[in-house]
Amino acid sequence: MKVDKFLVLITISILFLSFFTFWRFKKLAESLPKIEIPKVEIPRPETFLQPKTEIKEFISPDGKLKFKYSSDWIEMPKEGWQEKISDEAKILFFATKYKIEKGAFASLVVQELNWKGNLEEVIAKIEKEVKERGGEIKIMNLKIEDKEANFKANYKRGEKINFISREKILLGEGKVYLISIFSFERIWPEFENEAEEILNSAHLVF
Repeated sequence: MKVDKFLVLITISILFLSFFTFWRFKKLAESLPKIEIPKVEIPRPETFLQPKTEIKEFISPDGKLKFKYSSDWIEMPKEGWQEKISDEAKILFFATKYKIEKGAFASLVVQELNWKGNLEEVIAKIEKEVKERGGEIKIMNLKIEDKEANFKANYKRGEKINFISREKILLGEGKVYLISIFSFERIWPEFENEAEEILNSAHLVF
């Protein structure tokens, strides 16, 4: 079973809109100097707007998968998502990135899949699962080399949910690693270049 990206995006949308509403309210309060607002200890939105970034490295628990990403990706607490999806799949890493000033956000998910088969068969299984969940998927720019596959995908569910994903599949020893970076179609250009950089850095250590 592969993680349901539709459900992830809806959950992140709710969190994002809640934070964005709070941020807009705070900015509105700052624009009204005649109204005194009680001082409350709250997280500073500026930390999201101008984060101090550095390059971090993800290493899977088995030490086989590595990739680099910017520190302004916020790792979601494990209490907020289910690590083990099934006997065949588990989530190794789940992070989000916000661009508050542009009203944009994306998610980065790394999965370990106990699937058998070559890359073509893995991709076919992904397509099958999306359809079984009531969605549609269109795979674009597919490149298969040795034990890895890169592609861009357009996911749809009904007329309202439409998003883009950049994904990389790496075949390990008895395991499949799937790295997905996705966001709604209209804001995808905000993350496209960074998604390429992350996936280009992803590799297996044998």
